[in-house]
Amino acid sequence: MSADKTGFSISAIAIRGHIGTLMLTLAIIVVGIFYITQLPVDLLPSITYPRISVRLDAPGVSPEVAVDEITRPLEQGLSATEGVTQVFSRTREGQVSVDLFFRPGGDINQALNDATASVNRIRNRLPDTVASPTLFKFDPSQQPVYEFALTSDSRQGVDLRVFADDELAREINVIPGVASVDVSGGVQEEIQVNIDLNRLQSLGVNLNDVFNALRSRNLDTSGGRLRQESNEPLTRTIGRFKTAEEINNLSFQVSGSNPPKRVYLRDFAKVNDGTKEQRVKVFLNQKPAVKISILKQPDANTITVVDGVKNRLKEMQDSGLISADMKVVTILDESRFIRNSLADVANAGISGAVLAAIAVLFFLGSLRQTLIISLTIPLCTLAAIILMRLFGLSLNLFSLGGLALGIGQAIDTSVVILENIVVGLDSNPDLKKGRIKNRKELTIEESIMRSQEVESSMVASTAANLVSVLSCCAFKTHIGII
Repeated sequence: MSADKTGFSISAIAIRGHIGTLMLTLAIIVVGIFYITQLPVDLLPSITYPRISVRLDAPGVSPEVAVDEITRPLEQGLSATEGVTQVFSRTREGQVSVDLFFRPGGDINQALNDATASVNRIRNRLPDTVASPTLFKFDPSQQPVYEFALTSDSRQGVDLRVFADDELAREINVIPGVASVDVSGGVQEEIQVNIDLNRLQSLGVNLNDVFNALRSRNLDTSGGRLRQESNEPLTRTIGRFKTAEEINNLSFQVSGSNPPKRVYLRDFAKVNDGTKEQRVKVFLNQKPAVKISILKQPDANTITVVDGVKNRLKEMQDSGLISADMKVVTILDESRFIRNSLADVANAGISGAVLAAIAVLFFLGSLRQTLIISLTIPLCTLAAIILMRLFGLSLNLFSLGGLALGIGQAIDTSVVILENIVVGLDSNPDLKKGRIKNRKELTIEESIMRSQEVESSMVASTAANLVSVLSCCAFKTHIGII
């Protein structure tokens, strides 16, 4: 028999160039093992939702007033954004939020630019006292990956909050992969200026003048350059208040007085170095606490970020920066759930691979052939990991499920081709008639011919499975599931 050498054949190339095939295999193993440590690990893949959120802070504005002056202008302006299918708003005391839902499959970045332009067009219709709206893409994956509570039996809530804001947040923010640190609970420091309106009117001081003075004098401004012979150092005017006594000594010109008369803030107001009204309370085991939430960067490895935070907290405790009277209690650890989930999927994959090897050994009856088939499992896994790293994919539940499906297809294809080669060689007429006493004496062309008999069918079967999976993914993307 002679092999058909016409056309392109993957199996023919692999069998004839067996040395090159071996080198390619070794390269895949080396590069795959290197890349497996570089893949980001997460619970779910990065998913882009067709949704944009708009947030606006309006301190001191009641919901009734905010609906007419803020929410409705925002809804009218944002509803004209191209591609918007639904506008959902929520108005609370001091805050307005508007969510825009777009058609799935569109460019969410372009939609964000269009929504920003819409907000800029209606900005002059909003009250001057409200802050500028904040627009961002909705991303549920940007939830805290690690949360812990800070408690103490000897320290007050204000001390815990100051320590969390000034020390903990600064130390954790420098950890690679950390996007932001949110602190909630505890009591925040606040300088309170309590004005006696009757005394203010009797002294002839305008209330707006007091507000403007507090706002304008609590600033650090640039003082320009000092020209010297060799350099020009920059100067800065330090104007921020450092103590409550400095605010007490703030002076005002009494309008209409003759001769000119000046009064001090302490003459009509009391300045207290106190705390803000606590609107958010955090308790841990019925004790007041401060909660610290860590958010990671989009491309960061969740497990690496959480481990970095834990190590940094341990270093701070060992160095005494976190004193012995403060307790750090973990509330949320996303890495633990990810590790358990990935371990379950990996164990299932390993169990499936072992069972597949046993099944191949049972049906083929050859340890050598079983070893060849079993080697396709780690080889296909490492090849897929290389492609995942090149395309920027992460190691998550979905990608591991896809790996299991692809490895199963690879095992099926390998078993069919190998069995056809072995059966074809065993049924060779020359071998049966005794003209060839050993299967090794058969030519390479015989193996190529036997592999080509089923190669087209295997390629068609694999392509059909690939097309069905890609079609399913495209359909889910279109309807907004992924």
